[in-house]
Amino acid sequence: MPITSADLAALLNDKVINDAFMIARSNRTGILSTVSIGGPRQAYDGYKMGWLDMRVDATSSTTTAQALAAATTIAVADGTKFRAGMTASPAGSDEVVLITAVSGNNLTVVRGFGSTTAADIASGAVLTIDSVGREENSTAQNDGIFQPDPLENYFQTMDTAVEFSRRALATLQFGNTNDLTFQVAERIKQLATQLDRALVRGRKATATVGANTVTYTGGLRYFLDQAGAIKTNNSAAELTLDAINALNAEIVTRGGSANTIAVGIKQARKLHALVSANYDSQRLADWNADAGSVLTLPSDLPLVGSVNRIVIDTNLNDAELVIFDSGMISVVPMASGNAAAGGNWRTVDATLPGQDGQRTRIIGDFAMEIRQSKTHMARLHNIG
Repeated sequence: MPITSADLAALLNDKVINDAFMIARSNRTGILSTVSIGGPRQAYDGYKMGWLDMRVDATSSTTTAQALAAATTIAVADGTKFRAGMTASPAGSDEVVLITAVSGNNLTVVRGFGSTTAADIASGAVLTIDSVGREENSTAQNDGIFQPDPLENYFQTMDTAVEFSRRALATLQFGNTNDLTFQVAERIKQLATQLDRALVRGRKATATVGANTVTYTGGLRYFLDQAGAIKTNNSAAELTLDAINALNAEIVTRGGSANTIAVGIKQARKLHALVSANYDSQRLADWNADAGSVLTLPSDLPLVGSVNRIVIDTNLNDAELVIFDSGMISVVPMASGNAAAGGNWRTVDATLPGQDGQRTRIIGDFAMEIRQSKTHMARLHNIG
């Protein structure tokens, strides 16, 4: 029976269209496509992977008390960043101070150094190191010694299976006599989506399922929930460039850097509006040309440091934004045959004895390596 336009309109209701849209987008793997696949790593304790975070010290600290123009002592939050011979400048001032001695968190200084004018320095002001001067034939001095911070994550096994009866295998489909290869490729797309979800939402944990222990890998949200990570509550306010800048500024203050912003669909619309107000028509065309997954934009997104890429990832919720250095994140396959080198999924013949057909299992064992999570990435949540 022919389908009339009225019949078609009745069939294509909002639910059907929305479901089809989600299916079409199910292979979008936004954040996953921006990070690297690490080399295979041997697990320890059966399921753990570890690394050392090497903290890169920032070149500034905040003052903890007011210092009037005549004061020769400045109290800072972290005196270990400073030593004699350095010059520094308080934010918002043209004054340069010379540091002549450091005692704990107290700096002894020469005010108005280099013909600048001394001015009152407020408590909470950022004091940035401008330069370091050393006398000829001086001995070496350390600038901030930090013990490496050992971190770990767990490997997680992910899999799916494709099963065909003998008759299905023999039936002509899509121009092939065997549709199994096509279906395996489709399942791998689904697993890539699952891997992206683990990268965003995964929680480092173990659980007992039946009588067996199952391990789960921690993703971005897990590491950004840890003590010391940059996680800012936007208090239900709308997304603004100032909010993004403040997040990036905190990363820079800690000595880090970021090159990518990731948002979900709702905040992508808001970010699109912010970009629209500051970008020319060609750059907006670049934004719209990509079908909504990975967007590479110029590095002049207004005032947001070195960020040069905006990613839309449907695994992020409507009220969050993540900014990160993609070079600090990698997906690591477990060595010894649990996942193929290079991050490829393994396919295993899972046909049961005597089965009148064929079953293929697709399996991989991966862990997320998220380095410098306290200095090179941040999360803004509760966005209105």
